Amino acid sequence: MKKKLHIGRDNTGATTIVVVCVMAIIMALSLGLFLTASVLLSTSGRTLALEQSRILAVSFSEEVERMLTDERYSFESRSGEEAGRAENINGQSLWHYVKQNINEGTWAYLEEGQGSLHSRENAVRSFQMEQSGAVGEVVGIELSMYWTRQEDSDRPEKLVVKTTATIKDQSCTITDVYDLEITSLGDYEKWSWKHVEKK
Repeated sequence: MKKKLHIGRDNTGATTIVVVCVMAIIMALSLGLFLTASVLLSTSGRTLALEQSRILAVSFSEEVERMLTDERYSFESRSGEEAGRAENINGQSLWHYVKQNINEGTWAYLEEGQGSLHSRENAVRSFQMEQSGAVGEVVGIELSMYWTRQEDSDRPEKLVVKTTATIKDQSCTITDVYDLEITSLGDYEKWSWKHVEKK
């Protein structure tokens, strides 16, 4: 009888070890599933933020394109341009801003290797839109522009506009290139920006 009791105690110890091992395996599998779910959630959050930033950058770049190429900025005379400037009660339009700053010589063209005046630091104009968004979400839009000149002339040839949208820690940049067509109408130069590239 003593031998039977002794065998029963050995089985109880072995059963306890098996139960502990099974519990450890179940706990490890549960932690693995939790980790996988956490990684998938984090990845989907980043993917969503990246897609939202891409949509925002594309939308804003299309709005900038409209502001530069709209037919209402196809002025035929200086008086028409001044009347168009006066119509903008909310401030100066982007089209007027670009033309005025280039014509007045207050905005240097970009040409690498042509001294500090025409360096990227001096030639690129940047504008930061006010950051906003839902709780815990940072949304920012930055617009940077520079222009290049025609060869052997100080007349503008191309305008490059980069639109960067950032949501949380994900950002997307859209680059638009515009060619300038200048038509002389007596003493007035008609400026028309034509969108030629988006990347």
